Amino acid sequence: MDLITLEAQSERAVIVPAAGCQCLSYSVGALEIIAGPPSPDSWRAHPHRGGIPILFPWPGRIAGARFNFKGRDYLLPVNEPALGNAIHGFACERPFRVARQGPYYVSAILDSSEHPDLASIWPWPFVLEINYEVGNGLRLRARISNSGNSTMPFGFGAHPYFHAPLDPRASRGAISVQLDANSRWPLDANMIPSGPPVPLAGKYDLRVPRPLGAETFDDAFRMIVATDASAPRARMIDPSLNLAVEMRADPAFGDFVVFAPANNPVVALEPYTCAPDAFNLATRGIDSGARELAPGQTFEAGFEIRLSAP
Repeated sequence: MDLITLEAQSERAVIVPAAGCQCLSYSVGALEIIAGPPSPDSWRAHPHRGGIPILFPWPGRIAGARFNFKGRDYLLPVNEPALGNAIHGFACERPFRVARQGPYYVSAILDSSEHPDLASIWPWPFVLEINYEVGNGLRLRARISNSGNSTMPFGFGAHPYFHAPLDPRASRGAISVQLDANSRWPLDANMIPSGPPVPLAGKYDLRVPRPLGAETFDDAFRMIVATDASAPRARMIDPSLNLAVEMRADPAFGDFVVFAPANNPVVALEPYTCAPDAFNLATRGIDSGARELAPGQTFEAGFEIRLSAP
């Protein structure tokens, strides 16, 4: 499995196109920011548990691995058997083809026409292009094209895992998280939104930095409408190093997930173009951010990860 190393000044990123075009590592000097899987091969067993998994054609969970679109029901493979859901699409499980690369950038493509078995999972032909670039931060940009002859539902997201803390000698509990959110999605026992977003309160109010302490998160938030693309949408602050990891994302990313499990020293700040279970929420008349792409149309969106002062 070929690893592509991107370098610019003191920054270094490792991309593996054959492993879902995932970023396994991003470092600034000696500081490793991204918490990648133990090895590229370990990705096969758990394609969205480390690094930066690409989430397409839906981010998050689809309830019961089924949805309705334009009056027709569609079934998806169950890849979260404990809850019976389909989670995070399939792009992170597929090999991408390198389209171009240089010392600090790489572009890779997942073309559904090159994977005939996808037609039984997702009946809408597409081309997904992922572009990575390193230098004054790590940037990821997605370009999605509908190469079929019917309108395609879709959502896009990513799942960057950050070391928490960045300094392994420090405390997870001292890490703070901040999110430019205005509400959150209430989740049922199967981790599916049970209705429209609700006001922020208690541990979910992350509009100002909030220390993790012993708290855990696996929660979806509706974001404030972004007016400044250069402003951070989410931050993880490590006081031991007096550093913050910032997520800057295009306005198209109207939802974020915060994932901070109990027994793994990571925090994931996940930009989504829609809510989890977006297709089913839309069928119920709830504004979920679910998108449609007409034949021949394209969609582009991107985000950036960088270090800053807190």
